[in-house]
Amino acid sequence: MLMLLRQDLQRTSPAPLPGEDTYLFHLLQAARASLERQGAYSEDSDDWYQAVIATAAWMYRKRITGEAEPKYLRRMRLDLIADKRARRD
Repeated sequence: MLMLLRQDLQRTSPAPLPGEDTYLFHLLQAARASLERQGAYSEDSDDWYQAVIATAAWMYRKRITGEAEPKYLRRMRLDLIADKRARRD
């Protein structure tokens, strides 16, 4: 997921800045925790990985721009939650 996050952020230099991968890894962890707190739980699926990566990328960008959560992220999260609930019932 770290490699995909780096690509999303266009941070694909073969020599990343010192500590950059550590920071991005922690962003992925924070994104995962945030999604789980909102009711979307970890699972081994491409949808889950994409939601975590996209959320981490937004968190990285919003620290500079302050932009609100994009609609597509909200939709991804709600789809994961709805799918989880449908499987339970």
